[in-house]
Amino acid sequence: MAIHFNALDFQSPQRNVAAWLRFVEDADGVRAAIFQTSETGNPVDFCFTWASFRQFDGSSTDARGGAVSLLLKRLLSEAECPPALILGLADEIPEWTLNEALPPSMPICLFEASPDCWEGNSEGNRLPTLWHNDPPLAGSDSARLFNEVVAWEDPLEPFRRTATGLADAFADEHVRALAGVRGLSGVVVLHSMSNGDELKDTRSSAAISSPHGIESESQQPPNLAQRLWAVLLAPPLRMRQVQLEWRGELMPFQREGVQALMENRCLLLADDMGLGKTIQAVVALRLLRARREISSCLVAAPASVLDQWRREIDKWAPELSAIIVRGSASDREWQWKARRDVTLVSYDTLRSDYGTGESSTVRRETWDVVVADEAQRVKNRNRTSAALKGLRRRRSWALTGTPVENDEEELASIMEFVDLDEFGTTRRYHAGWELRERHQELQLRRKKLDVLNDLPPKLETKISIELGPGQRRSYVKAEQEGIVYLKSLGGEVTVRHVLELITRLKQICNADPMTGESCKLEDMKQRMEQLAAQGHKALVFSQYTSNHAGVEAAARYLQEFSPLTITGVVPQEDREDILRRFRERPEHRALILSLRVGGLGLNLQEASYVFHLDRWWNPAIERQAEDRSHRMGQTVKVNAIKYTCAETIEERIDRILESKQEVFDRLVDDVSLDLSAQMSSEELFGLFGLV
Repeated sequence: MAIHFNALDFQSPQRNVAAWLRFVEDADGVRAAIFQTSETGNPVDFCFTWASFRQFDGSSTDARGGAVSLLLKRLLSEAECPPALILGLADEIPEWTLNEALPPSMPICLFEASPDCWEGNSEGNRLPTLWHNDPPLAGSDSARLFNEVVAWEDPLEPFRRTATGLADAFADEHVRALAGVRGLSGVVVLHSMSNGDELKDTRSSAAISSPHGIESESQQPPNLAQRLWAVLLAPPLRMRQVQLEWRGELMPFQREGVQALMENRCLLLADDMGLGKTIQAVVALRLLRARREISSCLVAAPASVLDQWRREIDKWAPELSAIIVRGSASDREWQWKARRDVTLVSYDTLRSDYGTGESSTVRRETWDVVVADEAQRVKNRNRTSAALKGLRRRRSWALTGTPVENDEEELASIMEFVDLDEFGTTRRYHAGWELRERHQELQLRRKKLDVLNDLPPKLETKISIELGPGQRRSYVKAEQEGIVYLKSLGGEVTVRHVLELITRLKQICNADPMTGESCKLEDMKQRMEQLAAQGHKALVFSQYTSNHAGVEAAARYLQEFSPLTITGVVPQEDREDILRRFRERPEHRALILSLRVGGLGLNLQEASYVFHLDRWWNPAIERQAEDRSHRMGQTVKVNAIKYTCAETIEERIDRILESKQEVFDRLVDDVSLDLSAQMSSEELFGLFGLV
């Protein structure tokens, strides 16, 4: 016979469940209970049962041991969740019975102390314990859960709750009646549900009404579930004060950011780039974890910054375990189930694994915190943002220095992830006053100039440069032929055709495809000769990667400075080695990166000059790239140099972008535009006189 209580608020799969055992002997047999809790002491599951001595032969000692072994097997088979750790009392469980009842790998710890006599868990008053098998491996779920338990001010308190629940259950006359029926082998299950608690015998038709007043067939009292629930929902366990050690000191504005994250379930941390949003989030997670307010966190971020997140966790929260979900589908499957404090995943992987259906682990999990880093990646309502917003979560934090890049609808999409009510429900937003009002309530933003008084300035220089004779001929020919082609299309001309011509002309501005001549790279080379002589290092960004107009072309022009390159084709594991070499080896004076890859997640204060070989559609992406160097830790001023070829398409585009920037500055301080999304067809066609 077993009676099973399933807690109301724990419908989702539990992580790190602890099972507390009690065995109470009376004249006729043994009563037993298993009480499963989370690592914070909250109830997950309660099951109790009994066995009579009459069914065992031999001495009273053998009968008691046999009863304990039988009941232990029965309790574990009925428990709702497989426990990561079993905890018992040495004077209640004969150790020899454990070999019969448990598999060898099951971690079980027996406390050699009475819960009623425990006087406190302080330094110098170590809790005596006995592991039945070997202690769990360091870093395992069982080991971490045990460390949580012994950190409680009263680690034996759940044993008392278990005993009280067991006594209250058998004080009920109907439970006593069921226990007194010889040969009764049915399983009686007590559920706590939103429509009423129900206790029913699954083999007989016996039923007991719920505390909510559902009538029963046998007219049993309705208060058993209510009494048990009151016992199991004891006040939260108090924890011993833990003194955390820190590898560094946070700046005042960062401490304020940590406090804001801890105090707000929903927050858009929109600090200027380079102010340490990742560090603030990691510190907040560590403190919440130390206070036992969270046990699981999912960080979604671009793939290029996942290793940086793990490094910051190792530095600022070394006791937190972290895992990156990546690799093959089979690897990712076990990684999702690995149960670490922090799970790190790229947006692309999240989208892929979330889309595998309702059975996917990422869909079923309820996360205590979900962090969206570089949250502008979910500015569009697509499969990626839908996966992020569909995650079950209790806290939503978004980190981005550019909450708006193009228009107000992008802010609306990000806010749909951030704004989460206490029931886990999100809101649908559209551009307008309601969005702006809520945005103001949920956004925390600080700018570098306001909080970093000692940060050297960043100087922006726009260089308008003349094409050389060969480049000019190639450019004029390509533009004229392109315009003729566009006009020949007549009414069939599209924005795509115009953008293709723009790309071709911009690449010629970088370098002549026929001769390799480049006015920009020649000027950059001359500047680099002076900078290298003075000991400076430089970052070079291009939106192209080709060997005639992009990253590879720049590397060939600047080869005397031993340049290193990073583009999207470089594996993630190789990028770390390239960055290390650039930071540590003086001969590497230039690091050349594709803008999309190099614009996120890098700390490169070793460089004091930034060159933009070509201009990106989106000025915010350019600023993100520059801020790889212009951030905390920089000791000299940063010079950002942006090239534009005179009397070319680059000049015309630059004028349009500058005229539009002011409109979006009214929404968020650091916003920008996407040419193809924000320039009208008339404006695009007007670049070539087609309207």
